[in-house]
Amino acid sequence: MMRSLALVGIVLASACDSATTAAAADPKAEAAAKEEADTKARLEKRRLDREAKDAAAKKEVEDIKVEIEKVSTIPEGTKMPKKAAEACEHVVEAQRGFMTKFHGQIEEAALTTQLGLLRKQCIEMNDIKVAMCQKFALEATTELLQKSINEYLPACMGKYGKK
Repeated sequence: MMRSLALVGIVLASACDSATTAAAADPKAEAAAKEEADTKARLEKRRLDREAKDAAAKKEVEDIKVEIEKVSTIPEGTKMPKKAAEACEHVVEAQRGFMTKFHGQIEEAALTTQLGLLRKQCIEMNDIKVAMCQKFALEATTELLQKSINEYLPACMGKYGKK
């Protein structure tokens, strides 16, 4: 009986050694496992990058909203023009400054047309406070806000428009 137990022990020990050796010696299995691990790591990195990019885009949208709120404010003590046409001229000049600063390559003829349309829209609106709000917002435009100037009028109208 002792002899058979010893024999079983030897057989089991050699079976374990051969399984370990077979797994360690199989380069295809190792390569497949490594490739799977690499793929998982790449996918995880892409997911993290995508999430970071989405979070940055959301933060930028929020930053823009906050900045629009800041720039679309008439400073305390601002002397308001008596007529809407005068306020609109301030808006037109602020728009000219904006265009020169951020879009200097635009031809003067195109700029003149755009400013004429802006002047007409502003005069038709006939709201001095909204016009002055736009003027200050245009003058305070930064790189972050340059693509969001179409949000100035609604922001100014919400704050200063006739109810």
